[in-house]
Amino acid sequence: MADQINTFSDLQARAGVILARLNAAPAVAIAAATNPLLAVEHLGYQFNPDTRTGIGDRIRLGPTAAEKLAELRTTIARLVDRQVDPDDGPAVRRLLTDLGVLPCSDGDEPDTDPPRWQPGGAGPDPLEPLRDRHPVLDPLLEYRRISARRPRFAPPRAFAAILSGAVTTPLTAVTGRLQSPDPEPDTHPR
Repeated sequence: MADQINTFSDLQARAGVILARLNAAPAVAIAAATNPLLAVEHLGYQFNPDTRTGIGDRIRLGPTAAEKLAELRTTIARLVDRQVDPDDGPAVRRLLTDLGVLPCSDGDEPDTDPPRWQPGGAGPDPLEPLRDRHPVLDPLLEYRRISARRPRFAPPRAFAAILSGAVTTPLTAVTGRLQSPDPEPDTHPR
């Protein structure tokens, strides 16, 4: 049975062991640079499905942005009476088609993929011109703007290809270390 990670604190508590195992496996460490969640799972840990997305957001964007994304996911779900992954372009297309924001057509479908990260900020969001067509678009666009602040993690296929060596990266080695956020950790009683 896999070791369960339910919260970000659970992940932090295991960080020393995880980093030691990554440092001992260079191929996994390089793949971890592209998707740390998949790397941790590759090491035999299991994330709680209900908290996995939030943990990933916290790793990628930090605690404040992760909390805001969670709040926006809840707002989006409340507005449309269902869960939707705002980072999933086809799911967003289905949602907007169901809501009548986008036409039902087999022809030229508009791009509903989230904007891609690029140095200096995200590119334009293809949904911006639709902002006034439904109340869900305001929180959806805000979610996508925040999410695009940092590159997304590699998808499972890319992670597997990097892990196997089928795809190479410019990285030749990656090591991790722990550092205390407290500049004087020995001044506190243990």
